[in-house]
Amino acid sequence: MKSDLIITRIEPHTDEWYEFRKNGIGGSEIGTILGLNKYDTVVRLFHEKVGDYDLRRDDNEKMFWGRKLEDEIAEVWRYYDGTDSGYIENHKNGRIVRDCRNINGYIVNPRYPWLFASLDRVINIKGGVNFITGAPLTTEGVLEVKTLSYWSSQMWTDGIPISYLAQVHQYMIIIESDYAEIAILQDGNNFRVEKIQRDDELCERIIQISKAFWENRVLPAKEAFAKRKIAASSGNIAEVEKHQAVIDRHEPDPDNSEAYQDFINERFFREVEKVDGNIDQYELCKKDVMLRKISSRIDTERTGIRNLLLRDMNRDGAEMIDFGKLGSITWSERKGAKNKTFTIRIKESPSEAKIESEFDKIKPCCW
Repeated sequence: MKSDLIITRIEPHTDEWYEFRKNGIGGSEIGTILGLNKYDTVVRLFHEKVGDYDLRRDDNEKMFWGRKLEDEIAEVWRYYDGTDSGYIENHKNGRIVRDCRNINGYIVNPRYPWLFASLDRVINIKGGVNFITGAPLTTEGVLEVKTLSYWSSQMWTDGIPISYLAQVHQYMIIIESDYAEIAILQDGNNFRVEKIQRDDELCERIIQISKAFWENRVLPAKEAFAKRKIAASSGNIAEVEKHQAVIDRHEPDPDNSEAYQDFINERFFREVEKVDGNIDQYELCKKDVMLRKISSRIDTERTGIRNLLLRDMNRDGAEMIDFGKLGSITWSERKGAKNKTFTIRIKESPSEAKIESEFDKIKPCCW
């Protein structure tokens, strides 16, 4: 690891640990800033970083078991040789293929001081292999460890979710790596490893957008919040309102997440009042109705596609359609489930630009 990287060792889930997180952007937060995390809103994150809204202190049973199993999964990963089940034979024979280590702290790169990383593990260069290129590692790699239930694994049927890709790329930016892996244990008995080659374009996007968020929004608002507290302590209402206006001005616009609605409900609950609507609000309502109708049609079309494929599989008496290197379709039983699970997993996936282009075609209908 490069000598100029700053490592801060803090006991997790302590007051000091949460205080540290206010002073930068973590890997699990970058997806929210990029608008890729439907379970969170950048507006909440903004206020948490500013300091005028308490940081979430989540620690539930799922997180407990994730931490508990992390060491076990990382240990099994040492025997992984790039094949689906080779790790089992390697483990039986005591053949360790490569190694990793735990940093136990937050890592900051002085070139990107607004970002920090809390890696599960770092892949050692010695004995390390890039399983995408087949070449030996020239930089230390990022290793993330995930435990997935059946339901959470549905997010992974089309590949690594983009929010996790962003998280791993932020870590690669910070430790200046070009390769990463995610070791996954699904349902407690299905182990696999996803490999990720650094995407410089995504890294540049992360750097630019996160820097703009931090320097152009968070820092000015943090300064205003500090001044607002001083004004409030002296009872200067005019100054309080002045500095609050600065915070409001730097707050990001509402995003498309349901998490934004939850945040508003938590933070700005008011007794029910009625106000007169305006034409702009009415136009937004019309757009919402149109999009809801389009969404319903899309769901119907997808069901039709699935049914056509199921018909073909039923006629052939098959549980899989194999496209070779391009991927496959499976319709298989899952232990403990009443119904078979239908999964399409193909190599080709539309780019964000292509998706945006297709969405632009329907915008005139409702915009």
